[in-house]
Amino acid sequence: MLKIKLSQLEMLVAVVDFGGFSAAATELDCTQSRISHAISELETSLGTRLLHRSRAGCTLTEAGHPVVAKARQMLHIGQSMMDSAQHLGSLAGKVRIACFRSAGTYLIPPALESLSREYPQIHVEVDDGFPDYLEIATHVKQGLADIGVIRMTADKGLISLPFVHDDYVLVLPSSVMITHPLDWNQLAHLPFIQLSAQGMQWVIEQCRANGFTNVPVRKQANESGIVGLVAEGLGFSILPRLSIFPEPPEVNVCSLPMTCQRNLAFILSADCRRDKTIETVLRFIRDKQLIRKTRPFKAGVISFDY
Repeated sequence: MLKIKLSQLEMLVAVVDFGGFSAAATELDCTQSRISHAISELETSLGTRLLHRSRAGCTLTEAGHPVVAKARQMLHIGQSMMDSAQHLGSLAGKVRIACFRSAGTYLIPPALESLSREYPQIHVEVDDGFPDYLEIATHVKQGLADIGVIRMTADKGLISLPFVHDDYVLVLPSSVMITHPLDWNQLAHLPFIQLSAQGMQWVIEQCRANGFTNVPVRKQANESGIVGLVAEGLGFSILPRLSIFPEPPEVNVCSLPMTCQRNLAFILSADCRRDKTIETVLRFIRDKQLIRKTRPFKAGVISFDY
């Protein structure tokens, strides 16, 4: 029977995070030889090498990457079990959420305020600095985040739960006036600034199928930066409506000539889906009564997908 100790996994993750045995030993307050012995035992148990060792430090082998991702999940689950026991069975622990800026600004905070009142021992960490959905999914797969918020997509190995949707819209300088319904020819003279994010190409293809011909003069990964360029009259863009909420007075927001939606979803691993603390956090974030109180919902920017 395979025997793996949580202490071995903790040492492996520390070596990876801190770049070597010496730094990991300092962080864990133990000897380098103890860490080396523990990881050697783990490699023997698994029947494969997990680390490339050199004077410059340690790097993961091909087999080591999925092992470390699972190790992070197991350590998190173990910590959650300890937190629950220490609080006499009440829900407690840390839940990590990876998302993009507008989700972290408008969709999650209302739920956290209510959650903190009912479950003060649950601590939620929100990292909303991700410009790309693929990076969010990678963080969840590697065990660096428990929950991710991305555009709904099929992803093997992860569970997806529908959330809300918004529309892709035209973002124009306030000085540009167009007639409705929109004819793409009205924009032929304007520079097109394209958002360089995963999934955006699908949106552009939908527009091109409906007659859009503008070629991007520049691409940028940050929606706020694009809005700033548009506000200065340097071009126009196509963005998710939530990403420009609330709309600054220097820009005009117009509907596309066809419906094009961004359907958002939560992603998480099967292990995290079974975690009661994580399940509780999701229940609060997906609470329709709380979502109805958010500014984007009241403004008609988002709608439910469940």
